[in-house]
Amino acid sequence: MFKDATTMIRDYIFKNGKEWENIIHEPEFGKYFTVQGTALKNVPAGYEKEHPQGEYLKFKSWYLEYPIRDEELADAGAFVVKAAELFRIMKPFNDYLNKALAGFQMPVR
Repeated sequence: MFKDATTMIRDYIFKNGKEWENIIHEPEFGKYFTVQGTALKNVPAGYEKEHPQGEYLKFKSWYLEYPIRDEELADAGAFVVKAAELFRIMKPFNDYLNKALAGFQMPVR
C-alpha cells in the first residue's frame, strides 16, 4: 500500500542484512516465528539478485505469525505471561522495522 515504506524497508535490509539475519536466526525467535509477507516472484529492480537477503527483498510486506490454540486462551493469566514473553522475543524484529521506517510520513489525503 505504501511504496515509500516498502522501499525504505528493502533498502534497510539491503544495507543491514547481517543485523536482519542475527534477528531472524536467533534460536528463541526461530522457535516461535518465521517472517511472512506477500512477495514478488523476483528480487525487485535496483537490488542485487544474489543478495544474501534476496528472498526478503522480494517481500512487499513483512510480518510475524504465531498461531494461538483455543486451549491457550482458557487460562487468562498464563496467556498474558505467554503473550508478554512472545512480545519480548519479537521486539528486536519490530525495532529493526522501526529503524528502517525512521522518517516515514503517512501519505496525506
